[in-house]
Order: sequence, then structure tokens, then C-alpha cells
Amino acid sequence: MIFAYIDPGTGFTIFTVGGGIIAFFFGCLGIFSLFFKRIFAFFKKNWKFIIVILLVIVAGLIIRGAFMTTNTSTFDKKMVILGFDGLDPRIIETMMDKGELPNFARLRQEGSYRHLDTANPSQSPVAWTAFSTGQNPGKNGIFDFIIRDPKTYGLNLSLSNVQGSKAKRVIKTKCFWQHISERKVPTVIISCPVTFPPDKVYGRMLSGMGVPDILGTEGTFTFYTTEPINKKKDIGGTVFGVRRSDVLQLDLIGPRVARGSNQENIKVPFKVFLSKGEDKITIEHNNRKFELEQGQWSDWQEVSFKIDFFKKMKGIFKFYLVETRPEFKLYISPINFDPREPSFAISYPEDYTRELTENIGLFYTQGMPMDTWAVNEKRISEEPFLEQAREVFKEKQRMLDFELNRLENGVLFCYFESSDIIQHMFWRYTDKLHPLYEENASQEYKDIIRIWYMQMDDVLGKVLQKLGPEDTVLVLSDHGFDTFRRAVHVNSWLRKNKYLVLKDPGADSTSGLLQGIDWSKTRAYAIGFGAIYINQQGREAEGIVRPGEDSQVLKEEISARLTQWVDDKYASNVVNKVYKREEIFWGDYAVQSPDLYIGFNKGYRASWQTALGAVPKELIEDNLKKWSGSHLFDPKLIPGILFSNKKITRQDPSIYDITPTVLKTCGFDNSQMKELNLDGKPLF
Repeated sequence: MIFAYIDPGTGFTIFTVGGGIIAFFFGCLGIFSLFFKRIFAFFKKNWKFIIVILLVIVAGLIIRGAFMTTNTSTFDKKMVILGFDGLDPRIIETMMDKGELPNFARLRQEGSYRHLDTANPSQSPVAWTAFSTGQNPGKNGIFDFIIRDPKTYGLNLSLSNVQGSKAKRVIKTKCFWQHISERKVPTVIISCPVTFPPDKVYGRMLSGMGVPDILGTEGTFTFYTTEPINKKKDIGGTVFGVRRSDVLQLDLIGPRVARGSNQENIKVPFKVFLSKGEDKITIEHNNRKFELEQGQWSDWQEVSFKIDFFKKMKGIFKFYLVETRPEFKLYISPINFDPREPSFAISYPEDYTRELTENIGLFYTQGMPMDTWAVNEKRISEEPFLEQAREVFKEKQRMLDFELNRLENGVLFCYFESSDIIQHMFWRYTDKLHPLYEENASQEYKDIIRIWYMQMDDVLGKVLQKLGPEDTVLVLSDHGFDTFRRAVHVNSWLRKNKYLVLKDPGADSTSGLLQGIDWSKTRAYAIGFGAIYINQQGREAEGIVRPGEDSQVLKEEISARLTQWVDDKYASNVVNKVYKREEIFWGDYAVQSPDLYIGFNKGYRASWQTALGAVPKELIEDNLKKWSGSHLFDPKLIPGILFSNKKITRQDPSIYDITPTVLKTCGFDNSQMKELNLDGKPLF
């Protein structure tokens, strides 16, 4: 899951209207009073006719209700689906054989275990949308973290679409929970990726990956330090330099508001009191004071940003004191929406987040809550990151327990991101060839991935205890995992091979967002994590390649040359296979998808710069970020895992098979599923 770490500064702006709204309100009041006078006179004159109309409407509703009861499900069992992001078959099989995962091993013995073909590309939002829709990206519209507007070459993130004060659904088709909700199958969906805003279900849904922080970004931390600030700007946060003083006047950074032609962030002040020679501080915030020791997280803190005369945005966040000496360093987590009163709907029904808070306490509402980028940029170390990861995991466990305890029948899905994120950040401790491998690292860090696999096993064990033999359990990961040693700059390769040309031929590089490219001479460009687009006439704003044969010949040429690309450092091929659009995308939205998609060999991944359309100087370089594990390789190389307590009859199941399996379990027959245009088949 990488979306939060591409461009967390992409936010929304809240528009305010100022004092004129009051005069407008009273003007409208006068108009409405006149309107309602006329309505009353009409009702008085035509009351008999109106009664007849009302009787017809009531009769229609009764008939409709009777009809809808025939669509009510008779599914009286329980179906629990656990999504453990990123569990890898090689690791899980080795650990099962050693007896380290007794609950997974039990399912393998008593039920079924298979490798699970993932989506192409093997990105978490793409794969989990394939899981929830049973359809390929050409049908559901989610094919990369990054999408482009061919008319402007502008880049956007695909996980959410917030326009003004309204969030719009990004998945183009229905998910399985919508289908079964129409049959009135009780449904609970906890944190499935790409579910912001939430769908209406016959039950409850908590949105997952895609929910922004209060700035409208995918996670922007704040960092205050007395240390000289590196000129290189942090990607994942906002860093402020301060002068040491006994009392520091600092700010919490809130959402941007537009007042006239200006935009500015709302700020809420707080104070920090430093004591000489002590490894702790006192923070004064929200009319109270509390102490925070070095290396300590605070409890949840509350903040309210006043947007205008009528509206406030409420958030929650945590402080972490990195150190007081020799330099003062204070980290502030991204500010999450307060689940008791979120500014956007992040659950269905809307008060579900309040209900959860009342039963399990405050929790992270941001779709990707663990701040990996703060670790990448060395603002916090691995230890506080692990503390945060443990807290997120406990919150998810409490949610699952809360819903399991009141599940009488129906479908319950719960998503755990922890296994994926831990592998992203700690894989380098297991790979001796990784450029950041540490031979003398602590044994805890070398074992941390195994430890988290065992925690997933514990979750499974508790679920199995609460289900009977007639109930159904599915456990899956969306893809596998492996090492990320080398960062590949795809646009630099396109430039070297004369498919991409810069406006300034003497420039070493460009900074990103497809800036500085000479479109009159460029035939192909890359964005995202392996996507290549032809600069095609009639489609791109300044396209030069004719559609049809010319585009096909160019795609063949680029594909052939990419598969011959050899990394001199390891004397190995960078690319395993290049996929043409028509091989992996089909459906109404396939025309929006990339013309080519690169399936990298293990160890190689499109760089962060490539994701945002930059053209660096180098073609390929060592990955020196702590984000050292990945799954953005050729999907054929990194299948996920699938367990079930029922016998799976599909020999080579794919992630597209989960939706038809849920539907069949809930009573859909083959003809009904055929009408839904699914790409998978039932597992049983």
C-alpha cells in the first residue's frame, strides 16, 4: 500500500462565504414564507384529490414491499472473510511446517489452502477492488495508484475523489456487499480499501484506504525541530525550524480555507515548556497541561478548527517527543477526523463511527494510518513506528471482536494492513543483499516479520473459536511479497532510448508531474508504478503517435527493448514481462488504462520519481529508503494466499473468484451471477 507515500500534500480546500450568508439566509426566509402560503391555499382547495393520490402512493408502497420480500435472503449462516494484506506463500508455508502457525495449519489440513493469483498490476487498491467487485480494472476503473488526464497531462490519485465538501465514489461498478445487501443479507465491512465514501449496505461499513486526514491528504505529519533544516523538502510532512526557548509557541496545522482569492491553512496554537537538563516537556493544549517524556507517545488529543461562523472541523492526533537534547524534536501525527463527529461520511450509517468509539475507544480514521514516510525521512525511528503499528492492530482487533460478538448471521469482512506495512518497512533486515541490510541489527527486527505473521494466526484462531461447522471462513492475502533493492526510473529509460524528449536537451533531470517534457517530440511517457502511455494523437492533448498500426508497432518495440534491459550491478534482467493493455484490461473503462504495464523482476520496482512523472538523471539506483520490501513486481511472481474451512474445487483460484464465492454462498444462482458480468468463478 503506497498511495499515502506518493503525494500526501494533495489536499482539498474548504470554501467559506463570510458574513453575507446571514443576509442571504433572511432573504430566503421571506421567499419561503410566501411560497408556503400558496402551498397551503392549494391544499385547502384540492384536498379530496390529494387524498386519492396519497392512497395510490400508499398502495404502491405496500405492493413494492411485498415484492421486495421475495428478494429477502434466506441465508442464516455466518461467513467471515479475513483480509491479511501481503502474506507471502513462501513465508507462511515455511512457518506452518515449523508449527509456528497452528491455526493456518489447521485450516490447511481440515479445509483448503491454495496460492491465489493476484490482480495485474499487483497493487493493493487494484487487488482489493478486484476482490470486492469480481471484475478486472477495465470494468471497475481502478488500475493504478496514479491516474492521468490525457487532455492536460495532469496527475491525480485514484483512491478518492473529493470535490468541494463532497466525496465521490471511485469504483465504477458494484461490490459484493451491495449485491448481497439488495438481498437483505446482514453485512459488515471493516476498512476494506477503496471504500471512501462508504457504500450503503444492509448493515454497517467503515471506510478504509482512501480516507484522507483533516488536510485532505493521505497523511501529512508535522515536525518541529531546533536542528538546521535540510534544504531537501520532506515529502511526507511539514517541517518547521524553531529557536530553542523555555516556552515555544507552536501551531497545529489545519485544513486550507479559501477566502476570496487567498488560500490559507487554519492554525490552532499550543505551547511547549522546555526544562533545562530534562528529557521531558510540558504541553499546554486545549486548556490543559500534560507532560511528555522523550520517546513517548501522547494519548489521543482533540482539536477543533473553525472553518467559518457555522462550521468546525474536529480532529484527533498524537504527539511523539523524539528528543529534547541536544536538539528539540517533536513529531505530530497526521490529524485524523474525529470519529465521533467526522466532517465527511466515513461510515455507513454515519453514526457507526460514533458507535465504535463508544465501544472500543478513539481510533485512527485515516485510511492508511501508519506513518511510514516519517520513518523514511528519519523523523521518527522504527521503535515508535512499531508502537503505532501495534496500536492500529489492537484497534482493528477490537473492531473485529465487537462485530463478531453480535454477528448472528450474514457476511463479515475485516481488513488488516499491518502485515503489509511491516514487510514494507522491515524486509531489509531479512535480505543480506539489500543495500540497507544491517548484519548487527537487533534480533527483534530480524524476526519482526515472522512475529507479525504469528499475530495474524492469533486473529484467525479467535475467529475460528466463534464459528460453527456450518459457517464459512475465507482467509486471503491480495498478493505476496519480496525485496525491493533497486529503484527503476522508467522515464529516464524512455529518454535514453529517445521515446521521451525534454524541452531543455541539456537538463540532467526534471522534478516531476510530467513537467519539462517536449510533447511535440515525445512518443511515450511513464507514471505510476509501471504504467506506460503512448503520446497518442486524438487522445493526449499534444499527442504525436497515430492510433492503430503506428501505436501498435511502438508498443511492440518498447516491450521488446524493456525485456532486454539488464542491470549491470547484479547482471540480471530488470523486467520479467511487459503486458499490453488488451492482455490485462477489458471492459468499459479499459480505454483509460495504460497502453503498457511493466511486470518487474523481484528486487526491482518503479521509483517514487517515476510514479509522479519525473525524469531523474540516473536510469537505476539503489533503494536507500527503509521502505525496503514490495509487491510491485510481475504478478505471476508474487501470488497471494487463500485458506478456507470448506474444500476449494478451483485448482488455480484468483482474487476475482472471491466475489462470486460470496454471492453463491449467499444464495445467488449461476444465471444471476452471469448477469453481473463477473470475471471470476465460485471456489466451491
